[in-house]
Amino acid sequence: MTQPKNKMRASLSALTAAALALPGIAKAEVQTDYLFSHYQESDLPGNRSASGQGSERYKVDTHLFRLAGTPIAADQVAQLDVTYEAMSGASPWWVQPGANGKPVQVMSGASISENRVAVDVSYGIPLAGLDWGLRAGYSSENDYKSVHGGVEVQYTPEHKMYTVSGGIGYSSDKLDPTDGGSAQYPTRISHASKNTVTGYGGVSWVLSAQTTAQVSMSLSRDSGFLSDPYKQAYIIAIASPVADSRPDGRQTFAVTGKLRHYIPSLGAALRADARYYHGDWSIESHTVDLSWDQTIGDTWRVTPGVRWYSQSQAFFYQPYYADFRTDGFASSDYRLSPYGAIAGRVDVRKVLGKWELGGGVEYYDASANYAIKNVGIENPGLVQYWSANLRLSRRF
Repeated sequence: MTQPKNKMRASLSALTAAALALPGIAKAEVQTDYLFSHYQESDLPGNRSASGQGSERYKVDTHLFRLAGTPIAADQVAQLDVTYEAMSGASPWWVQPGANGKPVQVMSGASISENRVAVDVSYGIPLAGLDWGLRAGYSSENDYKSVHGGVEVQYTPEHKMYTVSGGIGYSSDKLDPTDGGSAQYPTRISHASKNTVTGYGGVSWVLSAQTTAQVSMSLSRDSGFLSDPYKQAYIIAIASPVADSRPDGRQTFAVTGKLRHYIPSLGAALRADARYYHGDWSIESHTVDLSWDQTIGDTWRVTPGVRWYSQSQAFFYQPYYADFRTDGFASSDYRLSPYGAIAGRVDVRKVLGKWELGGGVEYYDASANYAIKNVGIENPGLVQYWSANLRLSRRF
């Protein structure tokens, strides 16, 4: 049993991006960065486990190397990211009714160990009065491969205080699940694929010397195999789990607003982000993210932050099922369940000449208690995790 693909990809990518966000390289021809991060999920408590015993969950060690610079001209920027991840632990498998009917989680049991390597490149160039950005990437694991690419464009009218941007991206994923079609896992698919097309557009404004704002919208379309080959759903009528089964298409829409306000008297800046998401699987979510950038002296910056999240459930989700659905769909994946989450973090950076040292920690807690609407039955597989990162940057 291997880890479900993309289980933590979104959260890990967000953590990495936040930890290694670059202030820009306008004053440097080349910048190099190294980031190490450790992600650790809390053990599943015994009272949520079908076995009655606590179970370890996932941990991920990530190494990211970045090289960015202006290799051809000062107004053209290239960037290369190389990521290596080592993952291990146990994964939620299915949910079933306990002795009192309360849902309990069945885990994969044996410890999982696998690695991922990803390479991403991007290039920005001004052309015909527009700023263009090209990006491409490749990710490989023992049972999952992904290729993606995209183009972005920005336009700032002369003598205006706003910028219009837009872009389109495409990814193609190939799945070759471990033990697919074997005698041990006969319902697990052997091969599958999926594709994603995403488009977005936005406007950012300079409202004053201290304040900027941005609003953007995105549309995404997934098609192909969107089920999780490593998860199952429990059917009471047959007293057995069946393969996770989801629609083979999904459309999503999101709108995001960002506000940045600098306070000169404090040497600090407030960041406020809000996001609304809606998908045709009936999942609707809200995110609010607040952080405070505080400079101390000329070389220190401390950034505490907090993030809140809430979502509704997919129309076909249930912790477990009395009988088969007429449409054939079934999933007890906690990521499709209704829940909310709170995360707190702090980041510290220190400039030493052309070097910058940094590090940060974050703690995340998912619970029905944080959701906007009342959650009747909380999924026992909801995640609590902590993460820590260390990084080193050098400008040349």
